[in-house]
Amino acid sequence: MAASVEENLRERAARLTVAFDGEAWILGRPELGVFVAVPEPGAAFVTTLQQTGSVAEAAERAGEVAGEEVDGADFLEGLTAAGLLDPPGEMAAGTVGHGQIRWIEGVSPRMAGRLFGPVAWFCYAAAAVFVVTLMLLNPRLRPSWEDAWFLPSPGLSAFGWLLLVIVFGALHEAWHWLAGRAIGVPAIFRVSYRGIYIVFETDLTQIVAVPRHRRYGVYLAGMAVDIVVLALALGLRTLAPPPFADDVLAATVLLLSYTIIWQWAALPLRSDSYALLANALRCHNLYRTTWLTAKARLFRLTDAETAELTAAGERDRQVARWFMLLYLAGVAGMSWTFIAVVLPLMASLGRWAATQLGGGAIDSAGFWEAVAVVLYIAVQLSLPPLLALRERRLRHARRLL
Repeated sequence: MAASVEENLRERAARLTVAFDGEAWILGRPELGVFVAVPEPGAAFVTTLQQTGSVAEAAERAGEVAGEEVDGADFLEGLTAAGLLDPPGEMAAGTVGHGQIRWIEGVSPRMAGRLFGPVAWFCYAAAAVFVVTLMLLNPRLRPSWEDAWFLPSPGLSAFGWLLLVIVFGALHEAWHWLAGRAIGVPAIFRVSYRGIYIVFETDLTQIVAVPRHRRYGVYLAGMAVDIVVLALALGLRTLAPPPFADDVLAATVLLLSYTIIWQWAALPLRSDSYALLANALRCHNLYRTTWLTAKARLFRLTDAETAELTAAGERDRQVARWFMLLYLAGVAGMSWTFIAVVLPLMASLGRWAATQLGGGAIDSAGFWEAVAVVLYIAVQLSLPPLLALRERRLRHARRLL
């Protein structure tokens, strides 16, 4: 009976991956997207469990590494609670499963790797130098908010802008996916929100099992393709294209310039630059630790939040003490951007729509264009809180399982 129990436990432990992260060990279940950071004794416990299936032997080995007695039953309970020992067909609470898509999986790591080799990165860097040089030497090519109105009417421009956002947002995330594919990290796409913004996301959770020095290309990939498209748009503008084409190119330059700047300004919204800095600073959960540190300074933590902050890694807590300033500055900057730019833009669209609705005939193109603009504004403002409410309900439902 005991042998069968040990064999079952050994088989369950065999599903875990164990990887060294430079300061901590990462235990993971890649197919579930569940990863946790543990000290070396925890890794020793799991590797011994994978070999023998014996909790007593695993605890003894972990104790030798730690230099003190380790409670094997308690650690095993923690692994189970984290979902690391779940059977293959079951999902851990709070994780999202995903299936493979054949045409995407058909891109081999070798093929994707050609986009992120030394020659490719030289080209990305050259594109960045080209963009900066052109903007410095030719003021006409610098982006202006007036470039957002690049179609005959505000309504058409709004939907044209939305189309550009979708196309280049998808391209940005596809490049993250390809960079992950190049180093063997699978990913999934989704639409989510960050603060008040709707965003495309590439879920690269499994990248934590990859050595930190191999992650930088994945984090920079989106901005790399943005800068290449930006360079192409600027280069085409120097060729004096027809007015309509030049207006579209100017809108593209504005959008991609804003996107690249936003990636570096939006640290509190877990932008690409946040992932890059968190990796360079050797942190595991800097976003959450920074949020709890800021809340502790400004307001008051609940008992559960206090326990969570105490349990956070020492490195994360050290960095969060000063990273909190960047976090708060980012919150202020994003709030100001919304108040000073997004809201006035939507108000302007709203006034134009009201004029069209009030004075246009119901069978006119302007009337229905205005109706579409009103619906667009409503969706833009309501979708983030609706997504937040949905995610809260899902988390609550999982806790009840």
